[in-house]
Amino acid sequence: MDVVLKQDVAGLGEAGDLVRVKDGYARNYLIPRGLAVPATDGALKQRRTLKDAQLKKEERLKAEAERNAEKLRGKTLVFHAKTGNGRIFGSITSQDIAKKIGSAFKIQVDKRKVLLSENLKELGAHMVQIQLHPEVRVEVTVEIRPEGGK
Repeated sequence: MDVVLKQDVAGLGEAGDLVRVKDGYARNYLIPRGLAVPATDGALKQRRTLKDAQLKKEERLKAEAERNAEKLRGKTLVFHAKTGNGRIFGSITSQDIAKKIGSAFKIQVDKRKVLLSENLKELGAHMVQIQLHPEVRVEVTVEIRPEGGK
């Protein structure tokens, strides 16, 4: 029996996939639990409509990410930190960088999308990658200066 999955099912497929399963599995497990619907003409049409809408949304998100990447490309974020013995007290985290991007450029960035192997603890300039979309990354310079302009 052919069914259209309404939700992701481990080992079978993702939501919107058209899959062939045994009749009993579909009737006794997938359909009663709301995980799938029989592959009727209406269900197939709805599947196509949802896929088209999802593709359009993905294209829109990627275009927006590329516009934001152009705003950020080549920019420098300046942080001031207390220092001692050539090192800073504390560190500059991915959350700090994400907040600075949000306040300076009005671009919302999730802290998990700031790709740091470890927090920044040294004075100077550091290149940091920001992943705005799975296919769009941009590098910004994070400059850490001593507090008080020393």
